Amino acid sequence: MTSAQSTPGNSVKPKRASRWHLPLWWANGAAVLVLLVTYLAPQVSPATFWPLMLLAFAFPFQLLLHLGFLLYWLLFRRKRMLLSGIALLIGWGHIADHVQFSGRSQPPKGITTEAIKVLSWNVRLFDLYNWKNHPHTRDRIFELLHREDAGILCLQEFFSSSNNRFFLTRDALVQEFPYHEHLGWALSARKEQFGVATFSKHPIVGRGRVEFARRSGNICIWSDIAIGRDTVRVYNAHLASYHFGKEDYRFIEGLDAERDADSIKLGGGRILQRLRIGSVRRAQEVEAIEQHMAASPFPVLFCGDINDVPMSYAYARLRGDRRDAFVESGRGLGGTYIGRLPSFRIDHMLHDKAIASWDFRTLPEELSDHHPISAVIAVR
Repeated sequence: MTSAQSTPGNSVKPKRASRWHLPLWWANGAAVLVLLVTYLAPQVSPATFWPLMLLAFAFPFQLLLHLGFLLYWLLFRRKRMLLSGIALLIGWGHIADHVQFSGRSQPPKGITTEAIKVLSWNVRLFDLYNWKNHPHTRDRIFELLHREDAGILCLQEFFSSSNNRFFLTRDALVQEFPYHEHLGWALSARKEQFGVATFSKHPIVGRGRVEFARRSGNICIWSDIAIGRDTVRVYNAHLASYHFGKEDYRFIEGLDAERDADSIKLGGGRILQRLRIGSVRRAQEVEAIEQHMAASPFPVLFCGDINDVPMSYAYARLRGDRRDAFVESGRGLGGTYIGRLPSFRIDHMLHDKAIASWDFRTLPEELSDHHPISAVIAVR
């Protein structure tokens, strides 16, 4: 009898399978199916099937779930790691859009043209309605702009008024900074205007507006900026939001409380309706912008608050074969939204391959409901 044979005195019992393995395996398979469907979100317009937008916003949480599966199977059933591993590899490019581990602070080799810092920021009307202690917030916003000293400044939710009872934002910017200006108004009420504004230390030699099929409070302007012998077309946009009201936020914050079925149905239905309308409107807006950018005679730089994440249809249409400054040289998750919902990256800076970018930063200041983003660019 060899040593490998068992005897009545030394019989080895088979290893008992954990009672968690089978249900987790089925849950892992279901999560993979959801992830694979999520990969369709950038390709399918919300006008065709809007629920994919919900999966796009859930993508970072899906990644965390699959990392949990990988860790579990690594400890107990290593071969089963292949299921989540292959699914993640299929969408590896999307993962890079959401998280970066090592940013680049220096320009790529071969860049000899003038470098310009670009800053894009939704300033939420300079705290007009005193969300964050208006006078101090407004002054701190200007302090940040002075500190960053951007050569191109793209502001969304820009407020201006000729009424002296308001802070004269446009006049103050022009007086304090050596800027050329291009203002675009989405809404006007008496002496007050609301929209976007592009400021540049270099001459603005052409300007215009991308017309949307539906008039709303959303807007996109373009400015041709002469930088030495080169010209760059800068798009500055603020696209459709979900327009959640106080009642909607109270519903979201109270989801963990006991609610009756009618309350959940009413509140949930109202929020889903807002999500559907916002995503469909953005799809129409980005299609108009993308068509306009495709016809640009100059290299394109897009800056703006698009209210959508990197996995979305809106982002995919705007990016096309362009570069994302965050992906080129950002760090971390790059979340830009500050509010009651998770900090998604909904503010973006995209550019043609004829433009190089580096030193992308998501600034930490919380003076609006969005973080400012900045990068340095140069025409190749």
